[in-house]
Amino acid sequence: MNKVIYLIFVLLVTINLSSCTKKFEELNTDPTQFINATPEALLAVSVKRTGDWVGATGLNNGINVNMWEIANFGSAVGRYANGDQGVWQNFYVNILQNINQIETQFGKDTLYKNRVQIARIWKAYVYSILTGYFGSIPLTEANNTNYLTEIKFESEDSAYIKILGILKTASTTINVNNTKDKLAYDVVYGNSGTQLQNWVKFANTLRLKIALRCRRNLGALADAEIRDVMTNEAALIGSENETAKVAYENVIGNENPYYKTYIRSNFTSFFPRMSDMMFMYLRSYKDPRIDYYFDSVKLANRYRITDTVSSTINDSLYIVTYPMPHYGIAKSKVLLPGWTPQLTGGVDPQLASANNGGINGVSAYSMFSLKILNNPTRPLIVLSFAEAQFLKAQARIQNLGGNQTAENYYNSGIDANFAFWGIPATLRDKYKAGNGVKFGTTGTGLWNYLHLVNADIPAGDINKIYHQLWLNYFPDQPFDGWCLQRQTRVLNLSPHTNPSYASLLFQDIPGRGVYPSSVSTLNPVGYDGALKHLGIPNYTEETTNPYNDLKFAVPYKVPDFNAKRVYYDLSGMNKWYGTTIQSVRAAGLASGFSVIVTKTYKP
Repeated sequence: MNKVIYLIFVLLVTINLSSCTKKFEELNTDPTQFINATPEALLAVSVKRTGDWVGATGLNNGINVNMWEIANFGSAVGRYANGDQGVWQNFYVNILQNINQIETQFGKDTLYKNRVQIARIWKAYVYSILTGYFGSIPLTEANNTNYLTEIKFESEDSAYIKILGILKTASTTINVNNTKDKLAYDVVYGNSGTQLQNWVKFANTLRLKIALRCRRNLGALADAEIRDVMTNEAALIGSENETAKVAYENVIGNENPYYKTYIRSNFTSFFPRMSDMMFMYLRSYKDPRIDYYFDSVKLANRYRITDTVSSTINDSLYIVTYPMPHYGIAKSKVLLPGWTPQLTGGVDPQLASANNGGINGVSAYSMFSLKILNNPTRPLIVLSFAEAQFLKAQARIQNLGGNQTAENYYNSGIDANFAFWGIPATLRDKYKAGNGVKFGTTGTGLWNYLHLVNADIPAGDINKIYHQLWLNYFPDQPFDGWCLQRQTRVLNLSPHTNPSYASLLFQDIPGRGVYPSSVSTLNPVGYDGALKHLGIPNYTEETTNPYNDLKFAVPYKVPDFNAKRVYYDLSGMNKWYGTTIQSVRAAGLASGFSVIVTKTYKP
């Protein structure tokens, strides 16, 4: 979207587009107002508001500020907060009302057939977030003037079925040859000659994604959807330029939401840091993305670890200290009562204090890369080529279609992700050959700092696909990371020991979001029906959360983490620069840090 188009966009945003449903006749006779907004204008506003709200962070309190925590990518707030956070109001009023206007004003006009279907694709995407967030939601009766006092909620299954139906209808209705009926400006795919084809591919790939997510609750219906889209892979996202993403530019008001929050607004609070879970998984498999997803800690602030290494020229062992470039902040820094006796006298690396058994604790953690935060033009990824390849791998490995092997799709997904981040092929290929990454191998991971959970990848190549999907969702798709974990439980995650629910000693990731209080107040009949769909006793949603699981999720019982045997495990820190004194010293020379030998001895 160039600057001229953006100025048009800003002008249209200043109009209260959602008011078109109120006093519609007066609007049409008011000479000071636009008679009609174009589909392009309405959809552009809807898409940009979606991107801004999904990507909104920090003080803006959007989805990602909490989802980064829940997806275990990083820490920006320090708790698993699964409240509404404005999702309901913003999605239904500020985003979906615009799309409703497109359908109302242009739905029966054959001149706008393609553009109406594109709007419906975006509607399906937005509803897929709402359903994955809350479960039961209004869909058919939402934003409908025929339903003002009582709005019924769809069950989770019904909502997903209707979303899949919207996507299928849209993908088969769009006439890609009718280039007169396309968006004059498109903030997702631009104005290329393949705009219509790309929207069809996005619709089909999103349909594949949702059907794979819902195999547990939709069963044969989901499998039929997967087989259907996999029979025509040419109609799925198949290259990087077909990635669905919300575009931004270096114009005030239209910058990337991370940039607006953390850079332009002079943000002074806590910048997002790598989580110890992300650290554990990246370190376990020598993943070079650690240096691309996150900035290293400034040399002066790095934690000096104590390590034991051998030598290539003699049989001595060396106890050395050196600074490590990365570390992740823990969610379990508040120790549970059951852990305290076991940890007494140990050295806590997460204790940011100089008075820690004579050893400084970690006081600085790896921050999200400034290439992510300090880039006003960085697009917000919605559904990438890499993700599409991993989705195809899932379908193929479950015998639901595909022209290639699951391994080929999987490797293509890793290649696409590494290419997106600009990581050299030499590092990529070395990583892909490692145990736990290469198909047919077993992944034995490191433990977190309390020896509470580890980064093992469960047996079965599909779990490698899930693991790579989770890594690919960083940083723009933490909501999808949350859905993936609920769907698969493939990751071993530690609990939050400073839970957002005061009644809990600790908190695992939440099973769903909580409806805003306005739902029960303004639409009690609809709310009561929603709770029945969810199997939640009347008006006990607040007290039974955060463990109300949705139907697509794997049944899960939260472990009694307080009863776990723990100790301070520093193995994730050690051997950062290899196993020999020579490799450690070479790294010190290359990076400008000192290596201190505290003891030499023969075993």
